[in-house]
Amino acid sequence: MKKIILFAVLLAGSVALTHAQCTRTTSQAASTAQVVSNDNFKEVAPADLNAVVQAAVKALAGDTFNVKKIEFNEEKGLTKVTLTNKADATEKCVILDKDGKEVKADSASTGE
Repeated sequence: MKKIILFAVLLAGSVALTHAQCTRTTSQAASTAQVVSNDNFKEVAPADLNAVVQAAVKALAGDTFNVKKIEFNEEKGLTKVTLTNKADATEKCVILDKDGKEVKADSASTGE
């Protein structure tokens, strides 16, 4: 009987510990995502972009994606386009320069 009670206590403790660890990991991931996404980009309408960037956005979307959100960083001259896959609803984020060329996230954050 003592073994059953001891086993139940250990099982309950491990479940509680696992739940606490998952909760902490989830909150850390959420705060990291907030920091990454807040880099002076402001939401704009497609008509506010220059013609070259508008054409690049249309080409990116094509038949596969819907444009979910377009944001512009005036300081760096970069456009962030969030696309949603029509088939499975996954999201893709692309950063374009003023010439409509895709920029890697590394150089976008350093301003190069």
